[in-house]
Amino acid sequence: MNSAFRLIFLFSFLISNAQEIELYQQYNGRFDYIAIGNTMNTTENGTGAPCTILTSSSAILDLQPSQNVVAAYLYWAGSGDGDFEVALNGTLITAERTFADQIDEDRVFFAAFTDITNIIQNTGNTEYTLSELDLTDVIAPYCPTGTNFAGWSIVVIYEDPGLPLNQLNVYDGLESVSAFNNLLSFQLDNLNVIDNQGAKIGFLAWEGDSSIAVDETLQVNGNIISNPPLNPANNAFNSTNSFTNSDELWNMDIDFYDIQNNIQIGDTQATITLTSGQDFVMINNIITVLNSQLPDATIEIDNLIAGEECGNREVFLEFTVYNINSTDILPANTPIAFYANNTLLETTATINEIPIDGSESQEITLTIPQSVPEEFILKVVVDDLGNGSGVVTEIDETNNEDSTNIILLIFPEITGLIDLEQCDAVGIETFDLTQSTEQIDPTNTITFHLTEEDAENNENPFENPENYVNIENPQTIYVRVDNGSCFLVDSFFIEVISCPLPDATIALNNDLNACRQRDLIVNYTVANTLGTLPLPAQTPIAFYIDEELYATDATPIQIPAGGQIQMTTTILLSDNVPDVFELKLSVDDTGDGTGIVEELDETNNIYITTVNFETIPDLPPLPDMELCNEGFGFAVFDLTLQYEFINAGSNDEVNFYTSFEDAMDNINPIYFPSDYQSMGNPQVIYVRLDTEVCFTISSFEIATTDCPPWIPEGFSPNNDGINDFFEISGLLNIFTEHELLIYSRNGNLIFRGTNVTGFWDGAANEGLLYDGPVPSGLYYYVLNLNHPDFKPLIGWVYLNK
Repeated sequence: MNSAFRLIFLFSFLISNAQEIELYQQYNGRFDYIAIGNTMNTTENGTGAPCTILTSSSAILDLQPSQNVVAAYLYWAGSGDGDFEVALNGTLITAERTFADQIDEDRVFFAAFTDITNIIQNTGNTEYTLSELDLTDVIAPYCPTGTNFAGWSIVVIYEDPGLPLNQLNVYDGLESVSAFNNLLSFQLDNLNVIDNQGAKIGFLAWEGDSSIAVDETLQVNGNIISNPPLNPANNAFNSTNSFTNSDELWNMDIDFYDIQNNIQIGDTQATITLTSGQDFVMINNIITVLNSQLPDATIEIDNLIAGEECGNREVFLEFTVYNINSTDILPANTPIAFYANNTLLETTATINEIPIDGSESQEITLTIPQSVPEEFILKVVVDDLGNGSGVVTEIDETNNEDSTNIILLIFPEITGLIDLEQCDAVGIETFDLTQSTEQIDPTNTITFHLTEEDAENNENPFENPENYVNIENPQTIYVRVDNGSCFLVDSFFIEVISCPLPDATIALNNDLNACRQRDLIVNYTVANTLGTLPLPAQTPIAFYIDEELYATDATPIQIPAGGQIQMTTTILLSDNVPDVFELKLSVDDTGDGTGIVEELDETNNIYITTVNFETIPDLPPLPDMELCNEGFGFAVFDLTLQYEFINAGSNDEVNFYTSFEDAMDNINPIYFPSDYQSMGNPQVIYVRLDTEVCFTISSFEIATTDCPPWIPEGFSPNNDGINDFFEISGLLNIFTEHELLIYSRNGNLIFRGTNVTGFWDGAANEGLLYDGPVPSGLYYYVLNLNHPDFKPLIGWVYLNK
């Protein structure tokens, strides 16, 4: 890649959706590997050569006769979203696993994997050609930044009896380093290093350029590794193949390194670090080959016998301990633990040493404690002392157990079985047999039988145990409890006994008159006529309209045997109650049809009647009432004068109201209608007639008018408290703008009066003729009412002292 292209790349924003490098497969034994492959690039990126790419390339596999193929994995990769169908020597290959990475939204890359073990085993040494990897229509946008590439590789794992015992791990994924992600570090786990002699690590990497070497290193446990001159320390990914010593594997690397000086005996993991200050490099797989001499204990449950007999909590178990995929013997006395869920049942141990690829079978009988449920997971663990810890160092410490689900056949538990009694009341006595078994787990199937033999054989179960009528007294009932696997049979008694009980009844006392917009008043009797025991206080009563609960009540006192009480309940009727409805009174009813009192007769608690909404004739039009103004437009009215127009019966009730709402709600009546002080002019008065059936409302208007005043002809202002003022009736506070003028016989004005000054007391307040009380004599007046309906009034008055 030339420097101009790399400059563009350096300032690209790196985006990654890579897959972490993780262990894919592990082989333990006399194993090693070889890798072959080839690039599809015709030259290294960035050289200025035409940007072309091949669709096929070849590589030769040349194994030795002693090298037996165990596994073979094909990897291929390139620019773009991916071509996941290729051909190997003409055989179509479809990707089994895929990987992806990207620099930015426009530069994405892919890798693919397929297990081709059968192909390599059957074909053997030959030239392998990968074809139909066609990215010719994809790479054009990648060429300007030198990120166009494609290639493939086959990893061949083989077994050779001449090799030492090794542990070979195959890790893969797709992770990258670059100028903007210049450090990639990950940890290789599942290692067991016994001897570091001959230890090596191999890599398959994509998109490395030999001409780019800016801080490009490969480190193992913090140490930079190299393989000069093919792989210098500062240019690890440089288009090379360590197996063929080729340096023309354009934009891909198939390399391996000797790491015996970089890993220590006893290591169980290694840290791999890649750095790059410029070159974009993707790691696809890593393979480690380390000398290892460790066993690998596994265990399998071969056969078990359990849950075949009710109540038997023993489990007979046959199992085998294996030492497969190992590089050393498994010592004798390797501990084995047995668990039910998390409860330790027992421990044992292997008897003999188990060689590589060997096994040892044993059998054991385990007793499952009562604390363990009938369904549990039986777990067997090899190399386990019974506390989760082992004594043997193994190749793989995660594959030591096997488990299976076990269901024991246990008897159901019959608890709380009780005898039942019923009082000898009116009618046939029935028993709810299920009350006797209420404490038994309801997940069981519970049936009731007449004989023990029927219960044992599950024959002739009672069809309706909730309403069972006894056929003898007392009687034994047999119950069978079945949990689906096992059953038990037990019994209880039922008996009808004599006992004192109340007997609540209810009946209406009055004819019901339903009137819309008026509450329904129900008078009724609650009786205990036939009872042999008092009916307790607070026995509930429910009232239903068309089976809908509308009201509740309760008896206020205890009703003795043979006694009764009268009660009244008011029911608020809603607007949606139809004109004809059914009213049901129910005693010993909490509002849902159930009672709280045990009675002699449970069937006589209800009284039902049909009710109709009724109306009465409207009141006739009532005449308005008018009085003279007694001051400020008001007067005192006798509203009862309207009685003569209202056809009220002797038991009817008539009330007057100041608002329609009060009349409807029958609240705030006028308490003294015969002496009512008006509050407005005019004012509407509402009258309500209530009969036993219903009510009706009408209205009339009261008003005042200004009447002519009455003027006396004389008065005597002598302070005797009698007739001391020239008092004109119907004047003050009625004609509030009036003016009264008093003149002497000579025509001189001596007094001017208004609504403020009040009546004339015989003293002058105008002119110079008199000062204070005037003498007896005849005086003239002019009364100007200042009212449009009246002219000034003129006359005389005699003042007598």
